[in-house]
This record gives sequence, structure tokens and C-alpha cells, in this order.
Amino acid sequence: MTFRSKLIVFSFLILMFFATSIRGYAEIGVELWAFSTGDSIFASPTIDGEGNVYIGSLDKKLYCIDADGVELWSFETGDWIQSSAALSLDEKVVYVGSWDNNLYAINTENGSIFWTFETGSLISASPSVADDGAIYFGGADGFLYGLNSDGTLKWEVFVGGELDSSVAIGISGELYVASSEGIVYSFDASGQEIWSFDLPEEPGAADRETLIISSCMLSGTGELYVGSNNYFLYALDTDDGSVLWSFETAGEIDASPTMSIDGNILVSARDGFVYSVNTDGGLAWKTDIGVNFYTSALVDEVGRIYVSSYVSDTLSYLNLLSPDGTILQQLAFSDIIDSSVSLSPEGTLYVGTYDGKFYAFKNGARLSNSVWPKFRQGLASRGGLNRYVAPSPGLERLYNISMRGVPRGGEEDIFAGFFVAGIGEKNLLIRGVGPGLGNQNVVGFLEDPKITFHGAAGKFDENDDWGDSASANILASEMERVGGFALEADSKDSADILSLEQGLYTVIVSNDEGSDGVALLEVYDADVGNPETSLLNISIRGRSGLGEEVLIVGFVIDGKLPKRLLIRAVGQGLLDKNVNAVLTDPTLRLYRGQNVIDSNDDWDTHLEREQLEAYMKSSGAFDLVEGSGDSALFVWLEPGLYTAIVSGNNNGTGIALVEIYDLTGK
Repeated sequence: MTFRSKLIVFSFLILMFFATSIRGYAEIGVELWAFSTGDSIFASPTIDGEGNVYIGSLDKKLYCIDADGVELWSFETGDWIQSSAALSLDEKVVYVGSWDNNLYAINTENGSIFWTFETGSLISASPSVADDGAIYFGGADGFLYGLNSDGTLKWEVFVGGELDSSVAIGISGELYVASSEGIVYSFDASGQEIWSFDLPEEPGAADRETLIISSCMLSGTGELYVGSNNYFLYALDTDDGSVLWSFETAGEIDASPTMSIDGNILVSARDGFVYSVNTDGGLAWKTDIGVNFYTSALVDEVGRIYVSSYVSDTLSYLNLLSPDGTILQQLAFSDIIDSSVSLSPEGTLYVGTYDGKFYAFKNGARLSNSVWPKFRQGLASRGGLNRYVAPSPGLERLYNISMRGVPRGGEEDIFAGFFVAGIGEKNLLIRGVGPGLGNQNVVGFLEDPKITFHGAAGKFDENDDWGDSASANILASEMERVGGFALEADSKDSADILSLEQGLYTVIVSNDEGSDGVALLEVYDADVGNPETSLLNISIRGRSGLGEEVLIVGFVIDGKLPKRLLIRAVGQGLLDKNVNAVLTDPTLRLYRGQNVIDSNDDWDTHLEREQLEAYMKSSGAFDLVEGSGDSALFVWLEPGLYTAIVSGNNNGTGIALVEIYDLTGK
């Protein structure tokens, strides 16, 4: 989707919201289906662009299963499959290793064999696929292999020990792998060693094993992370293998590290904790979930963390944690989970268990866009960054906002407040649309909306009937440029372009002379390039009714990195602000498309209330009273389009305030 098309979607998002069914918010989600293999599942799921899932089992088979849980084909090898499969760049081939000593290249369309490559011992590590189609993997014979896409040998290097660790491929094609002898290696694509790192003799760790099972993770900015059985997580410089820092846990680290939405390193140890470690090696938080043997954490699009834990041979948990480490949910399984989870673009969560079952849960969230959010990096499990370009921080912004409601005069008009921060002026295109909604299949629109603009000194501008403006031609051109749907020149819709300096502003959409109806307030960022100004905090107030008259707010996050936002829906909290006809018990739901990705009903029942209160205080938001029925949540959101819907419990109606605070700054 192009950026312009994203803006057009933004315009339509809150207009068409009720055209399709709305899915309710779930945490781990409801079970969709369970597929039975013939033996235990240690491998992790791999997902192709069609939504098909590839999973190996100790019954010697690799299965291809569609999103409905139907087996499309299976391919039988000569022994256990512990290796996670990897897809070729065109997804026509799936690669997997077996304990029968062979690596297989299998046709994804029908499960037929393309070729096999025999090694000197079993293969438990997962293959990695480079940009040029080459396949890299290690085996229990101590060799690291590089194959061409046709299965012929490029090279082989003996490194010693067993290679349970899978290869990580760097931005420029460098290879990183660890051995059971406690050594991390870097090779170039021709098989020449660049450097090696031996686990050091750590103080107080003389009686600990010095082997490495964990696979390496890459940051994309020059750091490599790997866990070890000596209890330490290491950060190495990818250029020369030097130690940047080490972090000591209280147990062996078999699991491979992954990256959280805020850039921290997530790793589980056999001490029962999952750790979040800062990029400088300091502890961000740790949470006791129980023993974790081999499974890696997965991070979804709002930063929630999915990781399994072991209680006994008859009880394991799939844990859902908040980005700050609070346990939100624990889903019990009557067996061991040795399979790291995966999450499809359609929001289906997949996991395998020791009893041979492969489960699908309807979760609704997508995989995070962080550089390494899951075991083997991405959905195709290729284990590499493949020309990854690290995003430049500081360009993220709340790009556009909109609200749909019914202005009824006085305190029941539509109000939008925002703070312009930075150096210079902020250019904004602001519209109050009524008749223009008729062309978007909205019935009962406001016939004659009027917009007024207010700053610290009071009202400073207004518009009624945009086509009568002296700058109508410029307005029409700018509407097209920013992606707003066209307005007829003789319509009674309102619009204006403003250049605003740093400060607090309010826009009001009211009914000028027509009959009541639905209106749309839109605030478009009309700057060109990367300006030094941004919209930090946004508040929109209006009446929330029933059905299509609930309060709907849309907004866009622009840039490459996620933002953390505090979003509130305030009803009774407005009574102290001299607003009377308030929505007494608002519910807040946050959507990406038609999926609810977070929600809250009553801020004081939030599972992370203490953190929520801290964010409300640090953002400068006014206090909410316990028992008020007001709602609030805080959430990491990646760049994209989002919708917040505020409705009343028990068919309540009234005025509500939606606030969006940027907790990460510009």
C-alpha cells in the first residue's frame, strides 16, 4: 500500500466502519482448531504468504496445513524432525533438516521432493536462507554447510562440537553461528572465518557448562546477542566479536533471544524468569513464569509478549505478558511446550506441544515489525536480516486525526484540541465535512457544518462553505495531495489551511443553519518533508450516541518506529470541567482495521493500574477519580492507521472526551 493510499484509507476508515462485522478483543484468543501429528512437536511454525503453515514432528513428517487446519500435504523423512522449516525467497521451496542426516528441499505446492543433501550426522538446527538463495545450516557432525539453491555444495567448514544453534545471516550476508563447544563464529558468504568468540571464564561460574544451544539474534545496528549454558547473555560486536556487555541470569539459557517492540532483548532462562535487557546490558524487568527450556518469546504489533513455561510433565503455560512484563494471561496445556509460537498476518497464533498437537488460536494481533520479534526472525523463518536498513529515529509523528460525531450545539458540538510542538510553523489542512459524507454512503449527514479555530488569545479564524474561500483552488489541490476525498466546490462543507506556531489550539465543528446530522472533523498534516514540528497530544470531544452515532476517532502514526500512546475516554471526569450531559460509563476500544487490538472499561481495573497512573501523571493528563467509569489504556503502536471507538455501557449516551497522549515524544 502506498503512503497516498494509506491517507485515502484514513479518510474512509471511520466512514465505513460499520459496514463489516466487528471482532471482539481477545488475549491469547479462542482455539480455532487442533491438528494431530503422530508424535511430539519441537519445531516452530513457519508461515507463507498464503497463510499456509509448515511444521515438523517427531513422527518424521513435515506437514503443510492451511489456515483452516486442513492438511494440504505431508512429506515423510527417515527420522525425527526437530528442525524448523525455512522458505525460499519465492516461497516455492521449503527446507527442513531431519535426524536422518539429510536436509530436504520440498515443493511447497504439492510436497514433492526437489533434492536432498546428506551430512555426516543428525540435523536439529534450522536452515537459513540468504538473499541469493543459498542455504546455510549446521549439524551434529560439527560441520557448517553452505549449499546452492539447487542443493549442490558451495563449501563446508568443520567447527567442532554439535551445531544445535541455527545460523543468523547479517545485512551484508555475514554468517553467525554458535557451537556446543561454547564458541560463536562469524563467517563470510564464501565460508572464510572472520572472527570467533570463546565463552570466557566468568567469576563464580566455574562449575557451569560452557556450551551454547541458543541461536544468535542480530540487532541490525551492529550487535549480536546469544545466550549460553553458563547463565550469561552476551552482546557482541558483529565487526570483530568483541564483548560489548554480558548479563547474568540465574539459570542456563537454552532459548534464543528475540527483540521487544521497544528494542530490548528478551530471553528466558531455566531459573524460571523471562528477562528484558536494555541495549546497554541493564535489566529493564524480569518476570517469573516458570522454567523455560528452549522456546523463544514472540512479540506482537502492540508489544505484547508470548512465551511458554514448564511446571511439570503434565502442565505447561503459554504466557501472555505486557510490554512491561506483567502477566496478562496464562493458558494451561496438559503437556510440555517445546515449540516457539508464531503469529500469522491474519492474527492467528500457532503453537505445537509434546503430545503431537498443533494448535491455532484466533488472536487478532499481528507480528511486530521489530527487527527480530520471534525465533528465526520472520514468518518465513529464514533467519536473516536480508538487506535490512535500520530506521532513523525521531521522524515518528501523529500524522492525521479525524472524528465522526453529531454536533448538536453548545457543549455538544465537536471539539478537537491539539498541541503543536517544535521549531517553526506547522501546516495543517482542517475540514468539517457534512454533505461530502453523502458521496461516501453516509445517510443523515450534517447539512451545513462550520469550523472555528481558537488559540491562547481566543478565536482567530473560521470557515463556512469552503468553495467560497479565496483560497478554494489551493484547498482543492491540497485535499488531493494529502489524500482527502474530494469535496464538491458548491457544497456547504468547510475547510481551511492554517500555519500554526508552537502552542495549544482548539477546532470546533458546529451546525451553522442546517438540520442535525453526522459530521466528520479531519486534521491533516500538510507539511512537506520532515518538519521540525509535530502534534504531541490530541483531545477530541463530542457526543457518543447509539449505533452509527458512537464516538469514532481515527489517527495515523507516520514513520518507521513505534510510538507509545496513552489513550483515554473520559465521561464523568468532565463534570469538573463544567460539562454536564456526559457519557457516564464509556468503554474504549482500539482497532487496527476490523480487529480490536486493545480495550478498557474502567481505568481503575486496568491490570497495570500503577503504570497507567504513572503515565497519566507524566503526560500531564488531569486526574481521574476512582470509580468514575472513565476508561484508559496505554499501548505501543507501530506506524499505521488506527481507530478508537467510545460507546456507552448499557446503551448510555452523552458527551465524552477522547485523549491521545504521545509518551515517546517526537
